[in-house]
Amino acid sequence: MKKIVLTIAIAVFGFVSMNAQDDFAQKAESGSFYVGANIGLPLSTTSDISAFNFGFDGAYLFEVIDNLEVGGLAGYTHFIGNNSYSYSNNGNVFIADYQDASFIPIAASARYYFSDHKFFGGLDLGVGINVAGDAKTGFYARPKFGFDLGPVALIASFQSISGGSDYKSINNGNYTNNIYTTSGFNSFNVGVEFGF
Repeated sequence: MKKIVLTIAIAVFGFVSMNAQDDFAQKAESGSFYVGANIGLPLSTTSDISAFNFGFDGAYLFEVIDNLEVGGLAGYTHFIGNNSYSYSNNGNVFIADYQDASFIPIAASARYYFSDHKFFGGLDLGVGINVAGDAKTGFYARPKFGFDLGPVALIASFQSISGGSDYKSINNGNYTNNIYTTSGFNSFNVGVEFGF
């Protein structure tokens, strides 16, 4: 009798597991592709070294339960350097050049829709890989809120990359000590997103 119960339990578990895998595969196949672009204002210490931020990204999301979509995101974000800063010390003039910094974010992405799919809140978590400038690769986080207008959505977000950077000063063409250290790159962004 125990063998029969065990056999039935294994069969039921296997059937449920197969159905769950099929459901997951069907949901992944019926997902949506999103492409977005944004502009931003650097915040906190980032505003001292960067004047402006812009970026774009693409995400593939599929619904796992009602109103909740998950998937992956990849993009590009660029912080434009805030020119240079100079100071004098004992007759020597030191110049720091705040260079542009570029990152490729690769992240897991999730969003939850409220109010009949009009408003949504989302979160991207992953890594921001530095591809230009003196910045470092770091943890990437981007909470966001959006208003869905059908094929187009308006999005406001806070972007944070923990990499940071050490800007060195130049005296007579030679690099000297660090004069400014950032703990990361942060910005408030607004943008649009197109869904396919």
